[in-house]
Amino acid sequence: MIRFTPAPGGWPSPTRPLALWMASLSVMLGTPALGGIMARAGAASPLSSPGAVVLAEHPGAVASASRPRSKQAEATPISPAVPALPTAIPNAVAPPNSGIIGLNPGPTEDLGIGLLQPQNLTFLDNAAWEDSPLAYGRWLRSMALPLYTSPNGDLWGWLINGWLIIEGYEPIAIGQDASFSMVEAQPGLYSFPVLEQQADGWLRFQYTPAGSAWAHIDHLSVGSIPLAVRPWEAILPSASQIRFRRHGLSQSLRLNPSSSASLQSLVVPNSRIRPLAIEGDWMRVEVIQPVQGCTALPIHTTEEGWLRWRDENQALLVWTVNTDCPVPATE
Repeated sequence: MIRFTPAPGGWPSPTRPLALWMASLSVMLGTPALGGIMARAGAASPLSSPGAVVLAEHPGAVASASRPRSKQAEATPISPAVPALPTAIPNAVAPPNSGIIGLNPGPTEDLGIGLLQPQNLTFLDNAAWEDSPLAYGRWLRSMALPLYTSPNGDLWGWLINGWLIIEGYEPIAIGQDASFSMVEAQPGLYSFPVLEQQADGWLRFQYTPAGSAWAHIDHLSVGSIPLAVRPWEAILPSASQIRFRRHGLSQSLRLNPSSSASLQSLVVPNSRIRPLAIEGDWMRVEVIQPVQGCTALPIHTTEEGWLRWRDENQALLVWTVNTDCPVPATE
């Protein structure tokens, strides 16, 4: 696998033309390396392999992403028609786990309002969940989503069959030709952070460390697996454990969900925090401290209270811990 790292100026995105990105890579990797990728990706075949995307019936499908609009249509948000598929679609491939980066985001990364992921997540409750075609990033081989330069803007490309396909360029295999960025907020499931979503259904999600694209919520069911945007309010309460994204600092635990509420205690870094409920920007939690891994130390305390899970700018202050400690053990 040739793993691309960001070329000077960043990753390809609707605001950074692929040609410029490829030109930068030619300098970094050399033309032969890129030529091999082009030759392999160029052997595109019709969408036919097992597990490949099967497009859902969509009455709005048209041959072009652009269409005339009346003044009334411009004033009233309408669902954009599904554009034509790329002329050649490679066989479906599942990205290797090693080709997905950013699963455990840093303390300053923008994680937006929620996650873009499969709509049906019942497989995570099964004992054999790791064998599911939706586990980790494998669901990407069954998705089909048109990408745009901006809300109501030009069609830029497709994420389909585990490939990024941009009109006029060779397909890029996700996680093989280039590392893609996703997060693992739920154990065993990789998802794209949704940076913003507008009232008219347009959403912007991040797919590389410096690349984002626009899509429309009405296009999330185009592929063989329907997708969904889940807000953090729906994800965090089901986590078995959370932590503060900024390590090493004690945080306030309050009696009520308000900054003016009485301070109950300070949550130290070596604590186990279990989410119980969310109310606005506040989360009711159970805190056991101090702990070492899943073990509560002899002098530990257990209490419930409220802490802030996102700040006044709607930035995420906490992150999930993918370690299940259902019953605290005591030394």
